Amino acid sequence: MKTAFARLVLISCIILVVGSAIAQTISPTDAVETKDSGTINWTTGEVYATGIGAPPARPLNTAQARAMAERAAFVVALRNLLETVKGVRVDSETVVENFMTKNDVIRTHVEGIVKGARIIKTKYMSDGSVETLVSMPMKGAFMNAVLPETFGRSTSSVPVKPASALPRPADKKPVPQAPEPAKPSPEKKAEPVKPEPPQPTPPSSTQSQSAVAFKGGTATGLVIDGRGLGLRPALLPKIVDPQGQEIYVGQVVTRTNAVEQGVAGYAKDVNAAANNFRVTDNPVVFKGISAAGAAKTDVMLAQGDAQSLRQLSGRGDFLQYCRVIIVY
Repeated sequence: MKTAFARLVLISCIILVVGSAIAQTISPTDAVETKDSGTINWTTGEVYATGIGAPPARPLNTAQARAMAERAAFVVALRNLLETVKGVRVDSETVVENFMTKNDVIRTHVEGIVKGARIIKTKYMSDGSVETLVSMPMKGAFMNAVLPETFGRSTSSVPVKPASALPRPADKKPVPQAPEPAKPSPEKKAEPVKPEPPQPTPPSSTQSQSAVAFKGGTATGLVIDGRGLGLRPALLPKIVDPQGQEIYVGQVVTRTNAVEQGVAGYAKDVNAAANNFRVTDNPVVFKGISAAGAAKTDVMLAQGDAQSLRQLSGRGDFLQYCRVIIVY
């Protein structure tokens, strides 16, 4: 009974140590997903895992005991890192493990990338055991390995500027025919002149959600407020309109930009996201109306916001260069 209790206490202490080690590498404002085997920091695009190794029962000497404990800790950390990576959502339909199961080439690539993880911290315990924290970026080689072959807009294609997605203010401009019935009382017929917001300005309902105000003109980035929607982060989140038509991801982003930049960043706070270097100095902020897709990784915008985003993206290249942050 005492042995079982001692093991339980040891396991509890290990869990607390592992959690504190990873917590030291994470900012309070980061959007983090914690799993049994490790942690995914969706803000920095890093996956973390920890392993603890014990020295052999009968070591030849202290140096060998420490070396063997270090090796054991590193092996356990890599195993935990691989398990964490397998659970990373690629899109609303797939996690990394699905690709690894179906495709041996992807499995080999992912396993190789995990083995190349860097050691962030090594801690030596008083009992001779060693704790090792490892990390792996989701951008670059890993993203390239799990991206579907068909993903991405062709680099030779002309940027898509949806002419059909004109904003509502433009539709109201052809109304200056009203002056004809204005003969009886010209002064009162000033009614048709209704103040309309300029075309680049997003709907006021969106701006009321945050202290961040779009300055007008060319947008430099996009912040999606997805709080309260039950949204879940993924490598390839889509932005869609109420009809389910895609506004952002594979039809807009090239594979190269997706691999190098990551399709989207994540944050927990709208103001922090709007001040992030990823969206530079003049981002537009939209409030999502629901989480879409089987795994709730995609964001649906209201019709007016969807039209405004299409218009703004036609005037700039912020979507093509993945200058997108999603708050959840």
